[in-house]
Amino acid sequence: MNEHLSVFPKRLYALDALRGISALAVVFWHWQHFFFQGALPGQLQTEQQPFYSVFGLFYRHGGDAVALFFSLSGFIFFWLFGHALARGDLTGKQFFAERFSRIYPLHLATFAAVALLQTMYTRYTGNAFVYPFNDLYHGVLNVFLAPAWGLEQGWSFNAPAWSISVEVLLYAVFFLLWRYSPLPIPISIFMIAVAAYVFPAQYKVTLGVFSFFCGGIGHVVVAWLLQRMPSRWVGMGLTIGCVGGWWLFGANQPLIKFALLFPLTIMAIAANHQLLEPVARRMAWLGDISYASYLLHFPLQIFAALLADKFVPGRIVFYQQWTLLLFFAVLIGASLICHRWFERPMQQWLRQFGRERLASGVSARQ
Repeated sequence: MNEHLSVFPKRLYALDALRGISALAVVFWHWQHFFFQGALPGQLQTEQQPFYSVFGLFYRHGGDAVALFFSLSGFIFFWLFGHALARGDLTGKQFFAERFSRIYPLHLATFAAVALLQTMYTRYTGNAFVYPFNDLYHGVLNVFLAPAWGLEQGWSFNAPAWSISVEVLLYAVFFLLWRYSPLPIPISIFMIAVAAYVFPAQYKVTLGVFSFFCGGIGHVVVAWLLQRMPSRWVGMGLTIGCVGGWWLFGANQPLIKFALLFPLTIMAIAANHQLLEPVARRMAWLGDISYASYLLHFPLQIFAALLADKFVPGRIVFYQQWTLLLFFAVLIGASLICHRWFERPMQQWLRQFGRERLASGVSARQ
């Protein structure tokens, strides 16, 4: 049995649930968008935001969920793809076709939606909504998944997709590392050290590299432990370490949080997957729609802001609890529809198209 498949089942529902919750945490963090004046933050009354007493942690720290996304990706990629790439069981064409079919269709669709909505919003208000660099140059960067590679002049179009842009670079580095390097794990540790030294310069890329490979090393460590000790002791030890780490360091030290606390949280959840599975199975659908909810929430915000500006005097309405409930209901509903009727069909069609092209190329050479 493959090493990476021997300690975990084919799907970790608890990590799916964590990914879904993290995507919604970003939406809470971005609720402040409704109080921007053009591209500048407005006078936000932070503690007056809807249900702040319940979701205050998300309102204050939801932006950090992007680093958690990167760590989750690193953990999952090291688990599912690392050894398969090293052995040659997974080809480069297969790996990148799967990644492209997963991320590109919805990215392109939401980019187009934001381009249209920003045009409408700018004509109506005279300013772009939050992210101002919506010109041809940045449009080209977005089409080629490059709005966060250091070529940009600022935030543009569906700006939350910056993390998708960095993920594309991480996919390439991960592939090269596991396919061609004899020492992927030591080199991963070296890359973590370099990214930590450079951070926070080139914030987007260094955060991605740092968090992704910390998550990947987290998988290496927890897999090693589970192969040598009973899972209940590993789960208990990691849970104690995780709780102790959050108690000691809290949420206000970025490098410790990204390097230690997020990976440790993922490791503890993965090690306790059997205990968590009954509840996690019921929440895993949040993970299924996490990509859609992450990419759809900003265009939906532009649409909501347009409606509010037209029919409601001022943005004070976004302090009302009913607006948050309505927004999340529409977002989750739209994400469910998008996942079922757009993401999955496009993914299947692109993968089938790629297989047919590959098969036709092989036949032609024969």
